[in-house]
Amino acid sequence: MKKILITGAVCALLTGCAGTDLAAINKNISDTAFSVSKTLRGSDSAGSTPGVASNGMPILSPAAQPSTANADREFQVPVDVDTAAARLKRYYKFISTEELERIRTRDRNSEWSASAIAERNPVWEASPGSYYKMGNDRGKHDHLDIEIEKNGAGSRVYVTYKSPYPEHLSGSSFDNLITRIQQVAAGKVR
Repeated sequence: MKKILITGAVCALLTGCAGTDLAAINKNISDTAFSVSKTLRGSDSAGSTPGVASNGMPILSPAAQPSTANADREFQVPVDVDTAAARLKRYYKFISTEELERIRTRDRNSEWSASAIAERNPVWEASPGSYYKMGNDRGKHDHLDIEIEKNGAGSRVYVTYKSPYPEHLSGSSFDNLITRIQQVAAGKVR
């Protein structure tokens, strides 16, 4: 019985010492993390040079997005609006809102796939038989939107291309894109 009491007392003392040491280590880690986050946020830079913390470290800020311009083009295709929209949707891999929602709810891991698709900023509006709007990001900063509306027996197509790079909005790069969209909508390219 005496051995059990002595063993219990020794364990209690050792646990108490270990707890005190762990608390001190935990406090040091916490203080260091707080100091680093204050520096990164720049909250200790009051009264100093803008963009520089009082300890001389630069304050981190989100990267600025480049300003974008856009180029527009419109043209007629001798194809009904539903056919032109289906061809463009398939060729450029545009995704409808319903398809994105089906992917999102398919199974437990599908949320990740849907999130990756949503990061491409998909655009989708549809009034079958009269109007479609579809689009998504192309590359890191560019975005393509295509609108197709019924125009008699054919369709009128409106293309808007947004980019911070002027060379993407003019010249052969943009002209080639418009030519390809016309060919796809008309069924000449699959």
